[in-house]
Amino acid sequence: MKKHLFVFILITFTYPSFAWNNHAGITYLILKDHWKNQTPPQVKVESLNSFLKQEKDSIHEVLSLSENWALQKLPHLTKSSDNLKFSPKNSDSDLVVQFYRALRVNPNHKAALYIQSVPPTEGKKLPLDELTTLHEKGKLVNETFISLSEGDTIGADHVLISATDEPDYDLDLHLFEDNNSEVGKLYGFGLQPFGNPAVEYSSQAPFHMGFFYEPKIIFTLAGFLKKTYPELRIHQFSELSKLAFRKGHPYWGYRFAGWALHYIQDLTQPYHSSVLPRVSAAKQIGVQLVSFVGYQKPKNNMIEFVSGRHTLIEEYQYYLIKNLILSKNWNHPVVSSIMNISENEKREWKGYDDVRTNVCREAYDAGDPTDEQLENLNITKYEVLYEENHPIHSILGSLLKNTSKHTRAYLDQLKM
Repeated sequence: MKKHLFVFILITFTYPSFAWNNHAGITYLILKDHWKNQTPPQVKVESLNSFLKQEKDSIHEVLSLSENWALQKLPHLTKSSDNLKFSPKNSDSDLVVQFYRALRVNPNHKAALYIQSVPPTEGKKLPLDELTTLHEKGKLVNETFISLSEGDTIGADHVLISATDEPDYDLDLHLFEDNNSEVGKLYGFGLQPFGNPAVEYSSQAPFHMGFFYEPKIIFTLAGFLKKTYPELRIHQFSELSKLAFRKGHPYWGYRFAGWALHYIQDLTQPYHSSVLPRVSAAKQIGVQLVSFVGYQKPKNNMIEFVSGRHTLIEEYQYYLIKNLILSKNWNHPVVSSIMNISENEKREWKGYDDVRTNVCREAYDAGDPTDEQLENLNITKYEVLYEENHPIHSILGSLLKNTSKHTRAYLDQLKM
């Protein structure tokens, strides 16, 4: 039974797992309100190699503490091998790759000096091949990236806006044993627990999803669904952010904070905190059982319907947010939901346990009503942006209000 349910879940997760397609745009709108009464700090641009060279000893300690925390929190996480550890004795010429390997991320990630220009502005354009190793660039071709140089001065808001999008550029690609990569065999994450290991973008799914509230029978039959890692990334990058601020590297303080925020924002998306909203455990198992005797239609329909709504809300959100920013339509109901957070709606970041008990719980609870409302719209895919009073904006506004609340809570606790 476990093997067959594995196949079912594997197929379910072969559709794209982008979560919010436009982290930069969402964060732009949040900061436009959250920092409206203050001028964003100006920070000096610094290369990752320069930061690492100056803070070797501290980085070694922070990464060790972060791994110890994660090993206690995530029983499925294996201890990294000693030859992956970041050591103060490392050669300065290879610090960036050694740092990535110690984090157990894609060692080919570029960490270019740039900003994602939201809205687009003039400047020296950064070629996409200097930003990402992705073969399929997707919507990145629609964005404007401006090159920066070490020593430039830039607003902290631009750093955060850009960094919240960055983990999707390739940071978590090809990290499992069956991803046909060298590091996949070194990092100790085992086989990819769900998603299609042969699909480039799908290989990152277990780092951007978190399932904590499924029925016990689902976890009993499909324990691999527990093998998710966003909490690891949130802790790693948050602790590095704190270190950077503490040691006088505000550029990397904000950039690491943006990386951590990416995963928090992903988990506010119901389809990243719930396996199959509105599909009971009994139905999931039932449609799989009837498929064993050749009746595939119920399973195929269920996967198609759920994945279709998942894709719809993400596609629509991407193009809507871009349009609202370009048109400066600050009165649109979705913008209002993101920017107008009352005192009663505000959240307080109390620690890393909030990721499960607050962020994911809220997203999971929103899964069923969101999925039902999207189904009732009878829209099969994104084709056009609708008038402001269209019900899709009420659905999207409710979800992005949660994203806004948790982003603000995280930003308020930064020790800058």
